Amino acid sequence: MQLLVMLLYALGMLVVATGITFVLTLVGVDTQSAWGIRWTQAVTQLLTFLLPVVLMTLTYYRGAQREFYALDFAGRKWVLALAAVVMFLLLMPVIDWLTVWNDSWHWQGAWAALEEQLRSLGEMSSGIVERLLNDGSVGGLVANLVVVALIPAVCEEVFFRAGVQNLLQRWVRNPHVAVWIAAAIFSLAHGEVFAFLPRFLMGAVLGYLYIYSRSILVNSAVHFFNNAFVVVAYWLSAQGIVDFDPEAPLAVDATLTACCTLAACGIFYATFVISSKKE
Repeated sequence: MQLLVMLLYALGMLVVATGITFVLTLVGVDTQSAWGIRWTQAVTQLLTFLLPVVLMTLTYYRGAQREFYALDFAGRKWVLALAAVVMFLLLMPVIDWLTVWNDSWHWQGAWAALEEQLRSLGEMSSGIVERLLNDGSVGGLVANLVVVALIPAVCEEVFFRAGVQNLLQRWVRNPHVAVWIAAAIFSLAHGEVFAFLPRFLMGAVLGYLYIYSRSILVNSAVHFFNNAFVVVAYWLSAQGIVDFDPEAPLAVDATLTACCTLAACGIFYATFVISSKKE
């Protein structure tokens, strides 16, 4: 029931956010400009992902929100956040490999037309984001770090981990089932079918970090790092400081990818699993 209420709040807030964008367009605001897109993205994130969870917890968990969200910012949690960022950095080659593999999928027959439409929608969404990221100004960099990296890192982690995953776990009584279902919802919510697998893996990793760290700080730090890495890479490329295509695959060989993945698993087990058993 609580999950349904939260999702209904989210749907209602999405309608409100869409309405705000429509009204701004009517009064002459250029919502297709870089700054217009940033404002609408920020408002949509705050209304659609953060506010529904806040409203739901005010309804069902008033006075116990700190425990519900896992708002633990103790000194040790910052160390765990740093370890999680290193772990996620080591997972980037396997995530990149999944990205390339997932994008190589092609549907046949009657499904081919649907694939073309889905890819077109994905390219449209990517094009909007790239318009923001290709801003080579310092102001654009700071704005993108806030709108593309920080706000989604907080809002999406509150919604998908503290909200969806937390409520699913209370319902099904199995944390692993909750993690993987929430990861699937997290990936599908981004609306890119041919990038489902890498986001699915990222969602699962973030889900287990939430369980074992018992702090949303850890999740938000990793999510922010992932998004900020892309923002900075685009900015450095736009400035001509580095000569590479931010969209190009990392091209890490299979052996190194496997070693990095094993190292990431080792960090997770040693830092999160073992330490959680001692608490």
